[in-house]
Amino acid sequence: MAIAGLNVMEMLRDQLKLKQLEIDSLLEITKAINSNKSASALFELFHRTLKDQIGVENILLYSNNGDDWEPVIGNKFISELNPGLINSLLKYNKLTDLSALNGELPEYLKQYDILIPVFHKEKPLAYLLMSNPRVESYEPLEDKVKFAQTVTNIISVAIENKRLFKKEVEQQSFQRELELAAQVQSMLIPDTLPNDDKIQMAAIYLPHKNIGGDYYDFIKLSEDEMFFCIADISGKGIAAAILMANFQAQIRELTKRNPVTIEEYMQELNKGVLMSTKGEKFITLFLGKYNRKTRLLKYVNSGHNPPILVNTNGAKFLDKGTTILGMFNELPSVKMGQVPIIEDTAIICFTDGLTDVVNEDNQVFPLDDLIDLVKANYKGNIETLNKKIINEIMRFKGEDGAVSDDITVLSVKILK
Repeated sequence: MAIAGLNVMEMLRDQLKLKQLEIDSLLEITKAINSNKSASALFELFHRTLKDQIGVENILLYSNNGDDWEPVIGNKFISELNPGLINSLLKYNKLTDLSALNGELPEYLKQYDILIPVFHKEKPLAYLLMSNPRVESYEPLEDKVKFAQTVTNIISVAIENKRLFKKEVEQQSFQRELELAAQVQSMLIPDTLPNDDKIQMAAIYLPHKNIGGDYYDFIKLSEDEMFFCIADISGKGIAAAILMANFQAQIRELTKRNPVTIEEYMQELNKGVLMSTKGEKFITLFLGKYNRKTRLLKYVNSGHNPPILVNTNGAKFLDKGTTILGMFNELPSVKMGQVPIIEDTAIICFTDGLTDVVNEDNQVFPLDDLIDLVKANYKGNIETLNKKIINEIMRFKGEDGAVSDDITVLSVKILK
């Protein structure tokens, strides 16, 4: 009886020692997590814990990195042999005895006995395939499997939290960059536009996603001459804002230099766009130059939506010009348009976001409706006309329609 009692005491001491080792392992993992160890360091610690602590020989751990699944521990050959293996595991949502699956899994997975999935709020984070832990006579297999499951859950949730935290930091950083780019972009738009008894100008700029690719500008060349333009830069976000800033600098520098011919002006502008974009982005542009004395509007349209010019003689499109900037090393041809301006003439310039608005029936806003709206309201205040245009666009879109691009309207009213 004394010997039997001694054996029981030894077994209890061994069990207590085992539990203490498990607790120490969990403390080590917790310290590693709290000290913000890298994901690779945590996976290495996880591997060592399962192998040394509970004697798991074969381990294959798949982790969800947010975009895809990757094998972070184990035999890479298996993943290369069957890259779709993870898809066959996704149907399991609880601890599974692989030996009971009767051949559902491939032959090369026979080295694994247990499947442990890890879920967080119904989202799968990890799948652990492992062989049975090594056990002594006094150690229940279930306890070691439960310990493995606990460690897998702790590590997987910690890795997920690290990933989410990193993503949040990146989003915050990106948001700050967007806000800065938006500030820079707002500085490129004229603070004031002409508004007197001879000429009125008004603009509305509605970027689709904080930072857009639309641009408009006004430059007073002299007491009698003014320059105005509207452009649509392919792309959105920070890259578009940088390109817009560069493009504005090119426009203003060329305007100051006052090239001899409009063709020289446009060829230089096209060359500058190509240098900035390496042919990866394009710009549509309408630019106009109006002289109060001659009452002549000279313009070039580079692949842009033709502005609508309307007065008592009717409405017409300003469509003479050339092709999109940045597409060719040299513009194939450049034609300058000229229009004599009479009193009460309105010029409505806009980007394609205006006419690309889609309503709930998947119909785009009709250009004829825009022309009719302008003809019916051009004699009034030009800012009021712009607001009516935007209101009509939004009414057409309805609650279930879509705006897929920036919307910009630059309108010029020549009263006398």
